[in-house]
Amino acid sequence: MEKEADRINDREKLISEYEQAGLMRVCEQMIEMVTPMLEEMATQVDAEYDRQVVQYISTRVKTPDSIYNKLIRKGRSGTIQKAVETLHDMAGIRVVCSFQDDVYHVMKEIRKLPGLKFIKVKDYIAHPKQTGYRSIHMIAEVPAIGTPIRMEIQVRSAAMNYWAMLDHQLSYKNKKMDEAKFQKMQKELKTCAIEIADIDKKFLRIRKNIDRL
Repeated sequence: MEKEADRINDREKLISEYEQAGLMRVCEQMIEMVTPMLEEMATQVDAEYDRQVVQYISTRVKTPDSIYNKLIRKGRSGTIQKAVETLHDMAGIRVVCSFQDDVYHVMKEIRKLPGLKFIKVKDYIAHPKQTGYRSIHMIAEVPAIGTPIRMEIQVRSAAMNYWAMLDHQLSYKNKKMDEAKFQKMQKELKTCAIEIADIDKKFLRIRKNIDRL
């Protein structure tokens, strides 16, 4: 009971510090600055390839509860200081592309955007996570905002995104099911990830054949 009470207090303290520091507005400002640049880039890329390369762009700001839960899940102290130091996705933008090669084209274009300082790029397509997760994560700073908070730009294909949504739902509901059922569903999802990656490649091959006509 004492440990649970400590966690509740830590959570409430983090939420209070988050609100006092105005971090939600900071994250919103980062997104408001970067999203128009991404939308303009998408329009240009679509025109260059004469087809819809970018299907859509979505944004989100991580809630204080989600920040706290992620810190605890990763075995870190549940403080705002630790969140700013170690979490790079408090502000997030997702760019969903039509095909797998589009993901790489778009990633290269994003790296050219002014006003962004890229710290790290993680290629989970070339090197999928153990779960089967495939996407590209671009960690960036926005110097003009004047904050140490970093943002994450995810770039993935529509097929990859479909899988990731199910994986996200499962990961947040694992406490509501027994371990055996959770493991079974995880295994099924991993199999689907492999199949989807194969479908992505087949779609790409068909599109390239059509392009040659």
